[in-house]
Order: sequence, then C-alpha cells, then structure tokens
Amino acid sequence: MQAASASADADEWPAPPIRLRTVVVLAIIGFGIWWSAPRASAAWALHSKATALADYALCMVGPTGPPLLRDNPAEFHKLVRRRVIAAQADDRPFEECARAASDVTGSVEIERAHRALAWSFAEYGAFDRAGNPRRGDLSVASLTVTTRPVSELAKKAWPFVRTGYTKLVRPSLKAREAVHPVDLPVPSVGRGLAAWRAWYRSVGMRGDTYVVAVGAGANLSAYQSADGGKNFSLAPLSHTSGFAGRCGGENWFRFALSEGGDNINVISGGPEGETAPVALARAQAEVFSSACDDTTLVAGLKAKGKSDVAVRICKHRGGCAPLELPAFPGVGVRPRFPLDIARVDGVTVVAVVMQGIVRVTSSRDDGRSWTPYVVAFDAAAHPEVRTEVVVPGRLLALGKRVLLYGGGEKPGQTYPVLFSDDYGASWRSN
Repeated sequence: MQAASASADADEWPAPPIRLRTVVVLAIIGFGIWWSAPRASAAWALHSKATALADYALCMVGPTGPPLLRDNPAEFHKLVRRRVIAAQADDRPFEECARAASDVTGSVEIERAHRALAWSFAEYGAFDRAGNPRRGDLSVASLTVTTRPVSELAKKAWPFVRTGYTKLVRPSLKAREAVHPVDLPVPSVGRGLAAWRAWYRSVGMRGDTYVVAVGAGANLSAYQSADGGKNFSLAPLSHTSGFAGRCGGENWFRFALSEGGDNINVISGGPEGETAPVALARAQAEVFSSACDDTTLVAGLKAKGKSDVAVRICKHRGGCAPLELPAFPGVGVRPRFPLDIARVDGVTVVAVVMQGIVRVTSSRDDGRSWTPYVVAFDAAAHPEVRTEVVVPGRLLALGKRVLLYGGGEKPGQTYPVLFSDDYGASWRSN
C-alpha cells in the first residue's frame, strides 16, 4: 500500500523546465562560441593586417618589399636606408606609407617617423649650422615595422588559419608601389694619389698616360697613371714640364701673394701674355681646392681650423666674384668642409662629404643654378670593398672625365675610386 502511494506521489511531481541534457548541450555550444569567437575574429583581422603589411612593404621599397619584409627584414631595411640617403633633404620619402605603418603597428610614434624629412634621420649625414654632425631625433630604426603583429594574429586565429600568415601577405590592388631603390655602383680600389691639399692639381698627357702635378716649386710632386686614373705611381718631375705650378693648359691661372703679403691674387695668362693680379682673398685664407678650365678658375677658401667655406670664381683675363654653393633644400644649410671642386668644360662640380656619404652637385652657369644633390658614394653600401682610406672625398678632372677618389695619407694606401662621364650626374667603377 505504501509503495503504491509513493508511486502516485512521484507521478504528481512537476517535470523540470530544462532537461539536464539540454543544459549540457547549451553549455557545449556556449563554450564553443566562447572558444571560437576570438579566434574567428583574429582570423578576420589577420587577412586585413596581412594586406596592410604587404601594402606597407610595397610602398616602402617597391616590388620586392613584401617578400623581403616577410623573409629577409635585414635586406628590407637596407633598402629603406638607401631611400633615406638618396632623397633630397626636404623630401618626406615615406609619408605615403605612414598610414599603412599605423595600420600594422598601431603606433603613433612610428606613423610620425614615416612623415619626417629625410634630413631628420641620422643616416642622412646631416650637420647643423655650426658644422657639427646632426645626429637627429630619428634613425632608420625608428621606421621599423615587423611581421610580429601579423604573426601573433596568426597564432590566435588557429584553427581557422592553419597554414600561418605568409601566404596572406599580398598587397591590395590599390596599393602604392615605390620605385625599387637603385644600388650605388661598386667602387674600384685605387692607390697612388696623395691626400694632401695644394694650390694646384694640374693634369697633362704623355701618350696614353695621365700625369698629375700637385703643388709647385719645392713642394711639387708628380704622379702618373696608365690605367685611366685608377692607380697612380710616382713620375719624374720632368714629365710635368709645361703645366706644373699653375692651373690650366694653353690658357692658365696661377696664384701669387700681393707685394705686401696681405692678399692672395690670381694671375691669368696664355699666348697673349699674363694679366695684372686680381685679388682673390686675404692671405690668412686657406685655398683648400682649386680647379679650372680654359675660361674659369674656381677656388674653395676657408679659415684655418674652420669648416665654413667660401667659393670664388675668376674669369680668364677678368675679375673674381663669389660663387654661392647650393643650400640643402628646405633646411637652409649650405655645404661645409670637407668638400672638393672640379671644373670640366664649363661645368663646376662639387663633392660634399657627409659622415661617410659623398653627395655631388654641379652647375653649368657659374652658380646661378645647381643640379639636385646626388649620392655618389656611401661607405655602408658595399662593406665588401675594403680600403685603407674609407671615403673618396676628392675630385680630379682627367680630360672630360671626373675622378672621385680618396687619396692616401701614406704612400701605397688604397682608397675607393669612381668615375663620371656626365659631370657628376652618375658614377661608375671604371
């Protein structure tokens, strides 16, 4: 009787509103949503960020950018550096890449660095108005964008993304593509020319051999090259007869102190005789470079121990006047010593050394206009070329060619050598 009553009571109990198995199923579904939602979100974000990374790399260094940033970041940053130093001082070479850099990194500082002037980067070799090296607030390292954000998203996106992110790094159709930075020419290794500066560096020919006379009088030395100017050896002083101790050929220029010793004068001459002296500078000035053609002498002057330079241009059988070197655009800073000057066929060529980088500009109208500065040499571009003198900061006209060389402090020292057949617009190794 009692058993029957208990059974009747059990039949009268209400059924639970949710079955246990339903709770288990819902819990499993909830856990699946909780577990998969962030992974699905990461997978969605991964595709967007991988595209932004590829767009960024394409914008920075051109077609090779995306695979290089993904697989060889060291080479990628070499190309970035090359773009920095090749830009004009007031260029913002990476401004159009700034937004993509921000999309990848989320960093305001990195975006700001991509909008900076080329002159702002330490690698540019800039100097301040006092002539001191300007280290700058930025370096190429300030532009560093890595694959780390994409790699981390790929880990979070598993199992929706099982093959990693590498195949996803592909630029969009609207991505801006930079021109691939052109590599600088590999310099030749030369030797034989001295680094010391003199009032005169005159060049003559003996057959196919260049003969260079440096200095004058008791300080005269002579060098000869049978391989087009790459290597020089000492030459007999007799080989410089007819052109040593002055600048030029049939029409020539020479320097002389005034009678009282107060001024450095310029005297020009030729078949018709020589002119009266024309004042060039005070005697205390140092003539650190001079070059000429048949019509014009260009002389670089500075005070001893100082970096400020003044350049004077003197016409054959005429007077001398200031020649203003071009300022680096947008920053108002003009070249400073060390620099050197060459004169070829009416063109004045100037090479400026900037912390291991040599930039060249030229003028065809005696300084009224100048070509943009171009990089002829970068000590960091070809570390495989090893020389005892690292930077080629001297110019020498060999006929219609311009030689950019280092010059040794000691006999036999090696130095980099480059040649230009277009008045410094481009350079090659031979």
